[in-house]
Amino acid sequence: MNQGRLEIWFEGHEDRTQTFLIEINRKQIILHKVIRMSWLRVENFGNLEQHLKTQKLKTFLELSGKVYPDLVKVFYVNLKFSNGVLKSSVKGVEMEITRQTWKDVGGLRQRGVQVRKGETSVVDEFNMVQYFNQCVRNQGEQARNFHVGRLRVEERLLAMVVTKIIMPRGSNHATLNEGDLVVIYCIQNGVMVDWTYTNRDHMMKAKRLTDFKLPYGN
Repeated sequence: MNQGRLEIWFEGHEDRTQTFLIEINRKQIILHKVIRMSWLRVENFGNLEQHLKTQKLKTFLELSGKVYPDLVKVFYVNLKFSNGVLKSSVKGVEMEITRQTWKDVGGLRQRGVQVRKGETSVVDEFNMVQYFNQCVRNQGEQARNFHVGRLRVEERLLAMVVTKIIMPRGSNHATLNEGDLVVIYCIQNGVMVDWTYTNRDHMMKAKRLTDFKLPYGN
C-alpha cells in the first residue's frame, strides 16, 4: 500500500493507519445486491412486494451505484457511533449518517421495534422454532436446523433478501439465525421495524468483529 496515499486518507493518524493495515484492509466488502419490486410483481410475488413496501424498504432494496473498495474501508476505519449518529471521514471530508440521512437516501423507516440478533423480546409473540415450523414446505416436519431449503418459496426468497441485502453477510446464507428469523417474521406479519437501528447496528458489528465482512459498500 502506497504510504503517501495512506497519509492522505488518514491525515497522519498513525493509529488509524495501523487499524486499516492490520484489521480493515483484510476484510472483504459485500457488494450491495438489488431486487426490483417490478420483478416480484411479474413473478407473482405480489404479496411479498406489498410486505416490503409496507416496511418502506423499496428504495433501499433498489439502490445501486459504484463501489470504491479502498474508500469504503477508509470509511469503516474512521466509523464511530456517538449521540445516536454514525460519524466518519474520508480524505478529510467529515460526514454524519443521521436518521434523516437513512430516510433521504434509502427511504428507511425511523420508527418501529428495534430488533437484532439477541434482542427479539421486543416482538412479544415471536418464537423462533414455532415460526420456522410454520414456514416449512412440509408441515408437520419439526425443525432440526434452520436451513432455508426447507422453507416455502416466498419465505425462502424473503430470507435471501434479509441475509443478502437488508443485513448482508459474507457467507452461510443458507442457515438462518434468530436475528434473521425475527426480521422475516416482522416483515411478513406487519410488525413495523426501525430499519435505521438495524442497519446501524449491523455496520458497527461489521467493523468490530473480525469475521464480519463490510456491508453497504455502495
